[in-house]
Amino acid sequence: MSAAMITRVNPGSLPTFGRRSSGREPSRFRRLGAMILGLALALSGAGLAIGNQARSDAVVQEVTAYTVRPGDTLWTYAKMVTPAGGDVSETVDQLMELNGLSSPTLQTGQRLVVPKR
Repeated sequence: MSAAMITRVNPGSLPTFGRRSSGREPSRFRRLGAMILGLALALSGAGLAIGNQARSDAVVQEVTAYTVRPGDTLWTYAKMVTPAGGDVSETVDQLMELNGLSSPTLQTGQRLVVPKR
């Protein structure tokens, strides 16, 4: 059997990994971390101050649903629901915004949210 050698180590001789022996001054890593945290908090606070502001001009509107039939286009549907003398293109824009559409193309069976008239 071999004998294991045990050596005593003085704790003061171990590496301190950035800590100073006095313990009074923070390490560079701590200072860097504190600076990064401070910057992140400042930026998030600025984002909250600048962020989207609530709009108070929102209007409650009663809506219903319409299921697209074969051959329907957004223009033909808008033309059906636009009041006499109204602007059909404005109705198309309103329907696109209300339904989050990026194009006026419709699919059969698609459900549209439409304002009640």
